[in-house]
Amino acid sequence: MRGGDLSGLEGRWQLRAALGGLGLLSLLGYAAAGPWVPGPGYEPLVRYVALFAGLFLVYLVAVWLVLRRPTRDRAVVGLILGGGLLFRLILLPTPVFLSSDLYRYLWDGRVQWAGINPYRDAPAAPELTALRDGEIHPQINRPTKRTVYPPGAEAAFALVAAVAPNSIVAWRLFLLGSDVATALLLLRLLGRMGVPAAHVLLYAWAPLAVFEGTQAGHVDFAVLPLLLLALGWRQEGRMARAGAALGVAVLLKLYPAVLLAAWWRRGDWRFPAACAAVVGAGYLPYAVGVGTNVVGFLPEYFGSAEDFNVGLRSFLTEGLGLGGEGARAAAMLLLFSVLLAVLLLIGRARAEDGTAVFQAGMAAVAAYLILVPTAMHPWYAVWILPFVAVRPSAAWLWFTGAVTLSYLKYAWYPAGVPLWLAGVEFFPLYAGVIWEWRAGCLLRPFHADAPLVLR
Repeated sequence: MRGGDLSGLEGRWQLRAALGGLGLLSLLGYAAAGPWVPGPGYEPLVRYVALFAGLFLVYLVAVWLVLRRPTRDRAVVGLILGGGLLFRLILLPTPVFLSSDLYRYLWDGRVQWAGINPYRDAPAAPELTALRDGEIHPQINRPTKRTVYPPGAEAAFALVAAVAPNSIVAWRLFLLGSDVATALLLLRLLGRMGVPAAHVLLYAWAPLAVFEGTQAGHVDFAVLPLLLLALGWRQEGRMARAGAALGVAVLLKLYPAVLLAAWWRRGDWRFPAACAAVVGAGYLPYAVGVGTNVVGFLPEYFGSAEDFNVGLRSFLTEGLGLGGEGARAAAMLLLFSVLLAVLLLIGRARAEDGTAVFQAGMAAVAAYLILVPTAMHPWYAVWILPFVAVRPSAAWLWFTGAVTLSYLKYAWYPAGVPLWLAGVEFFPLYAGVIWEWRAGCLLRPFHADAPLVLR
């Protein structure tokens, strides 16, 4: 039997058995997270990185199998989706050990149901004393700062608080629903672009998506279904719907706004107008009574105190021996300018077919992740995964694993992620992206009858 040919029953069962074994091994790893990782101090993050590394290796083997042997076997797709669901379900009751952001979500939901604008006061403000408790409030990070999350995220916090206030599991279930929606929309996208449905594994089994979603509970995962909806409607030429969906995504997390330039069709204002209208309508009710304070902590987020794993900017400053606020500001301005220019170039060079729209979206997300001069926390990278499922990239697969090394900063490097560790994260990404771009790997159409091999 030729490599990649699964036309025979034996080949199908071999792949099913292999993925079943890898799925079981992964499930055991995720089951170990709850009892093994949590503990006092920052040492749990060291254990987490070690566990993540093992699961990531298993994931890469599964990815290699799926790409080496393309198949549309429904049993394989069911195994992949079922495995991804089990990985997440087993993490639902585990204690939070990755990020305290989830506690801010619960607090902001509580504040809103008390009839208070979450942008008005910081959690430590005396005006909110009556709302404090011994479980949620003490765990909030930056308690003296007003919330940084945009209105769509605040609406999601309030929605979950209305159903199950102060419940970590309820919030995780909300994100699990978002994950299910992402997987279903991704399957639709794969079918539209002629890619085997088994590629959904690249998202469903990604340890970054499993841990940062269900375990850490980051709101970014509520963004992904909206992005895929916007992409699908944009591919179909339904500009107003695409703009509205992208607008909701921007209201949840601001960074999807980079897709405006990549997907705008010259002469057609329905897409940006719908996006702007949705964003404006989302901000308006929260701006009443607080004015410009509706941006919350965001201006301070760009300050040096928030620098974390900044990637390219650190190589342009620290790597060249340039220190101080002046060099930092100059590097930020340069990278923001380059990012804007790249996004405009992507939009101008884009054709109007569905493949070109997808490629422009992937290029915009990639440009943002490479050029953005602010913090790069691990969960910021998850929105590249649905694109990688359609157009596999060894460079981006590497980064979705290596970015987790940045957690070692808290345990071992309190002064910041050292340049050598940042190099381990980012240099293979840069080299891989350049090689894939020069080789045309990310632009070559996918053929269902030819195996895709990770190189």
